[in-house]
Amino acid sequence: MSRYYCRLNLKAEKMDMQTLLKIAARGGLKQDVEISSSQLAADMKISQQTAARRLKSLEDEGFITRDVLSKGQTIRITSLGRERLGGMYRELSTVFGSDDATLAICGTVTTGMGEGEYYMSMTGYKDQFQDRLGFAPFPGTLNLKLKGAEDLSARQSLSGLPGIHIEGFKEENRTFGSVKCFGADIEGISGAVVMPKRTHHAPDTLEVISDAMIRGQLKIKDGDKVCVRIRIG
Repeated sequence: MSRYYCRLNLKAEKMDMQTLLKIAARGGLKQDVEISSSQLAADMKISQQTAARRLKSLEDEGFITRDVLSKGQTIRITSLGRERLGGMYRELSTVFGSDDATLAICGTVTTGMGEGEYYMSMTGYKDQFQDRLGFAPFPGTLNLKLKGAEDLSARQSLSGLPGIHIEGFKEENRTFGSVKCFGADIEGISGAVVMPKRTHHAPDTLEVISDAMIRGQLKIKDGDKVCVRIRIG
């Protein structure tokens, strides 16, 4: 009996992922989309009852949200659902040998708390950046404030990716935490996104470093929009 139920669970999980992909194909990653159980059933070539069960399962798992309207329903994929699809994408990228997968995030330039210069100047970090990223960072970080739902969701997706590990260290009886990095292109400037394990930054902020002074080179100021293409493959 246990093997039988295991096969049922695997089949249900597979159908849930197929359903999630169909919703994403209709635009559900970016916005609420109107889609009925019958439309989904037609897309997947399954019965309407089965489609309804799959939607209920995805909602229960927290992969989608649903709002019932007078003439149907709207569905949107949650950040958890995006992460699940991202995991599938990474697995397929590994299988097919993709090494150039990227993620684009845009935000507005904002002044940070001034701690970036201090941390980027520390030998414990600088030497590892040079060794693992190929450059010693300019003393300071570019901080981008994220507002769009897609950019916020993409920022959250980075949390579930391994990235390039920068080890923490101890100096003068103070412990400095580890950092996760991703190689990035900032409007034509080569650099990296840094995500400290222990950070004061909110999930709506992206920290970017480079061996160049990004603000000066791009001639940008607070409030300007900047897009970063992050290498995740």
